[in-house]
Amino acid sequence: MSIPRRDTGDAVPAARQGTSHEARWDEILQAAAEEFYERGFRGARLQDIAARVGLLTGSLYYYIGSKEDLLFALVQSTHRLGLETSIEDADTAASDAPTRLRRFIERQLTLMHDLEASAGAVQRDMPFLEPEHRAQINEMRQHLHNFVRDILEQGITEGHFDPATDLGAATNSIFGLLSRTPDWAAKDGRMTWEEIGDWYVRLLVRGMAVKQPAV
Repeated sequence: MSIPRRDTGDAVPAARQGTSHEARWDEILQAAAEEFYERGFRGARLQDIAARVGLLTGSLYYYIGSKEDLLFALVQSTHRLGLETSIEDADTAASDAPTRLRRFIERQLTLMHDLEASAGAVQRDMPFLEPEHRAQINEMRQHLHNFVRDILEQGITEGHFDPATDLGAATNSIFGLLSRTPDWAAKDGRMTWEEIGDWYVRLLVRGMAVKQPAV
């Protein structure tokens, strides 16, 4: 199972920075992802996470204050990578809304496939975050939702999408659809992730298409 690599935006106290500490922190996040995925947040134990990386339980407190801190770090790292899927190259940014939506879905599914089971663990265990941590994650999510909402608004302006489309409901539906993909894609096995992406795009673009008047 792979997890997001920690980037420079993740908070690591200065006293704990440095090549060796940062490498160890990545290992701890990896171990936490595995433990949370296999046992869930409630069943996961810090001593077992520490054992996965050859540390004593007390040594984890050099990096974190609690198990919830570790979950937050994992969720935050995952969402930072999620935000990167809103970055477009110049050609994509200049494209029509259906093209931009297609490429966003492709980037999202590629990320979910690369993260494998850790994406599922993050999605499932987010409710265990403390309110202040959940608020930070929700702010990151809102940025991504606004990005997709802007694409949908563009599609309405261009005449690709029905003006009657409820932008909030449509945006939430898109993310709901994407977030559940890891739960069934591997078990189903009939479609590749690329084929799933193609199907999602056809489903969404046709579903939001301008309705033709009845003859």
